[in-house]
Amino acid sequence: MRNPSLRQQRKDKAMADVDITSLLDVLVILLVFLLKSYNASDLTLDLAKDITLPNSNTELLGNHAVIVQVNKDSKLFVNNKELGAVIGNADKIPDLYTRLTEIKVEDDKLAKENNLKEPKNINLVFDATLPYATVRKVMHTAALAGYPQFKFIVQANY
Repeated sequence: MRNPSLRQQRKDKAMADVDITSLLDVLVILLVFLLKSYNASDLTLDLAKDITLPNSNTELLGNHAVIVQVNKDSKLFVNNKELGAVIGNADKIPDLYTRLTEIKVEDDKLAKENNLKEPKNINLVFDATLPYATVRKVMHTAALAGYPQFKFIVQANY
């Protein structure tokens, strides 16, 4: 005859097995939901009218800086306010230069008052259909106004 204590141990062992398949299903669904809703960017951007962003395979996020946008009709927007259009053959865009210079003076003053590093970055948003000459004019004008470091906002390919 077998020992009754062994029989009891086998029953206890069989009862200790717990099926956690449904728990794992719920955890996987939660993980997928959290990953889909996670946003690593702190940059929020309201696009101006008629802008189609170019595509990119990289994902370099810009920090808070001046945002210059140019739509497909060459209309210029600075911090989401329409400034005019990129016209003429000159390398410098007078309206953009004046506005960027004003913003730079304000930013430099705030940086000096708060003992912060002077901001020199500018985020550039161009419609994908713009000619290079327009992009070059905007970049050249921004550099002349004291913003030599550019960050291009593009649409990532996933």
